[in-house]
Amino acid sequence: MKFKTRTPSPLAPQMGARGVPTIISADMVIEGNFKTSGDIQVEGQITGDIVAGRLVLAESGVINGNVTAETARLCGTLNGSVHGGSITLTATAKVTGDVQHDVLAIEAGGLLEGFSRRRGAKAPALAAPAALAALAAA
Repeated sequence: MKFKTRTPSPLAPQMGARGVPTIISADMVIEGNFKTSGDIQVEGQITGDIVAGRLVLAESGVINGNVTAETARLCGTLNGSVHGGSITLTATAKVTGDVQHDVLAIEAGGLLEGFSRRRGAKAPALAAPAALAALAAA
């Protein structure tokens, strides 16, 4: 039997070592945690934590859990925190939770209900109650 040699796909150089992305379609509801060094695109609903190299949360997507990704583009709803290098909240994004990032972009209309903090940054020191009372008395 003889086999033909396939020509490489034109997309192969773009995918690199990551391979084909994992896609959670709009009709899927999943409970559980995900961990991959590759790409994941969520169009359905996930209840659980996600660790990925790159994450795209589509406008129809919902994640109830925490996300860790080097790059995350959020267009849908995230109920949980997100940690990553480059985080983008598009105009349709709704994030309820904290964002820890190196780079953060929020488009007009994007909603963030939580704290935003650069990775490695220390939390700001809170004023002592006595200092607050002195300010109020002044």
